[in-house]
Amino acid sequence: MKILIICSKTGSKFLQTENSIKTDGLIANERIIPLLKELGYMDNVVQILELPNTYPILIDDPLEYLPDKLEKHDIAIAIGIHEDILMELPRLISLSEGKALLVPLESKDWLSKWVRDKTIEECKKYKLEYAFPKPFCALEYGEFKVINRFIEKFKIGKPKYRLYVDKNNKITKAEILITTPCGNLYNIAKKLEGSIIDTESKDIAARYWHGFSCLGDVYRDAELGDTVVHVAGHIHYNAIDEAEIVEE
Repeated sequence: MKILIICSKTGSKFLQTENSIKTDGLIANERIIPLLKELGYMDNVVQILELPNTYPILIDDPLEYLPDKLEKHDIAIAIGIHEDILMELPRLISLSEGKALLVPLESKDWLSKWVRDKTIEECKKYKLEYAFPKPFCALEYGEFKVINRFIEKFKIGKPKYRLYVDKNNKITKAEILITTPCGNLYNIAKKLEGSIIDTESKDIAARYWHGFSCLGDVYRDAELGDTVVHVAGHIHYNAIDEAEIVEE
C-alpha cells in the first residue's frame, strides 16, 4: 500500500491571529512520520508533500500551493494543513489514482464542520474513501475497504493489545496489535508487563500516557463534548478493558 503524506514542513502548534494562520506541523513531524520510520514503513511512503505553515486566513488560490499532480498512491494523509488547501485535494488525489483521504484532527481549530462536509462531498464526487478521526488514535475499522487495509497493514489507529495473563492476573506480556499514531503505546506496553490487570494496569497506562505529552488540543470541542486530549487519554485507558486476553 502506497502512502502520500501532506503536511507543514516545519513543526509548530496551530495559531490564528487577525491576519494569518500558522498550521500545525508538530503531529506530522514529531509523531507520525517518526513512527512510520521506526516501524520500517517509509518504503511505503511515496511522497511527503511539505507545505508552508503560515498563510493568510483566507487563501485566494489554494492551487498555488499544490503541484499539478501528486505521486501515484493508495491513501493520502493530510495532517494539520490549511482547510482551503484541503478542499482541493480530492480532485488531485483522484488524478493520481488515489483511493482514500485520511484527515486526522488533533484540534477543533484545524477544520470547520462546513469545510469537512464540503470535503466529504468532493470525496464522494471523485469516489474516494474518507475518514476524519478526532483524534487520530480514534481511527478504527469501518465501512471503507482501503482505510481498513491501511489499519491492517500498518497497525495504526485505535489502540489494541493482546495481553498474556497468568493465574494471578499478572500481565506477563503486552503485545501491540494496533498502535496509536503517536507511538506512545510502545512505551506503555513495556510498563504493563508485571502489573495486575485492572486497576493497577490502568494506573500505569494513565501515568505513562501523561508522561508522553499528548499533542491533542486542550480546549473543549463542542462536537466531542470534551477536549481532544482527554478523549485521547480515555482511548489509551480503554485499550486495557478492550484488550484481547490470553490466559496462560
